[in-house]
This record gives sequence, C-alpha cells and structure tokens, in this order.
Amino acid sequence: MNNLFGFSRSGVSFSILLLASLPMIGCRTATLTGAGAQVATSQSAPVDQGYAPGSCKSLGYVVGRGGGSFGGGFISNDELVKYAMNDLQNKVAELGGNFVQHDTPQLGVAGGDHSTTTSTATVSGTAYRCEPARRGTANTAAGPAL
Repeated sequence: MNNLFGFSRSGVSFSILLLASLPMIGCRTATLTGAGAQVATSQSAPVDQGYAPGSCKSLGYVVGRGGGSFGGGFISNDELVKYAMNDLQNKVAELGGNFVQHDTPQLGVAGGDHSTTTSTATVSGTAYRCEPARRGTANTAAGPAL
C-alpha cells in the first residue's frame, strides 16, 4: 500500500531518515584532507615564519567556511572555526599552496533577522606556494616552525 508520498511501507523508513537528516543540509563540516594538513597557517607573513624573502608566490585570496543555515547552531563556535580553517587549508592545497596567511576567523548568524545563534564561521587569507626553508632553519612537514 502506498502512502501520501507514494512510498510503500518499506519506503516509510527511508522517508523518516531523509526528514531526520534535513537539519544538516547546508551545514559545512569540512574534514582536513591529507594535502590540506600540509598547509602551514599563520596570521603573520611567510617571511615572519622563516621563509626567505622572495621565496613565496601568492596564489590569491581564499575563503574557508564552516557551519551553515541549517545545523550550524548545533555545533560549538570552536568547531565552526575548526571547520572553516579545514576548508581554508583544503582550498589552499587545491591551488598548489603550502602556506596561508589568514585573518582572524569571523563568527556569524545565519537565518532570520531575530536569530541570535552563532551558526557560521568564515576565515579568509592569501594562499602562497613557498620554497622550502634552506638547511639550517627549522622546518616541519607543513613549513618552517614558529
């Protein structure tokens, strides 16, 4: 027998599962990729992190986002920022970069005018492809040590 949505009884379970997952649609919870994990992050310029002047090429402006209109309010602010940073590092890696100089992450409210629940995080910065530090300077897998 079909129900209102045209599903048979076995389809009802699928419908319930689909409806239960709707709050997470639109919520970005980026996982850090292997390549993204190799991207060094800092609010300081690459030269301040041990890269030689002129050894880094700017790859452009990038924006990382975490959370979203639906479901972001159920994630802690720290986790929203983590997801935004993961997204930022993944995007830098996709551009071929290994360093990002980023701004302070911004928390935001998505939804109606009267919403007061933080549900999004955004972090922006400049992606760079930097030559590895020369021998004799501190260097980690992601770049020079702080």
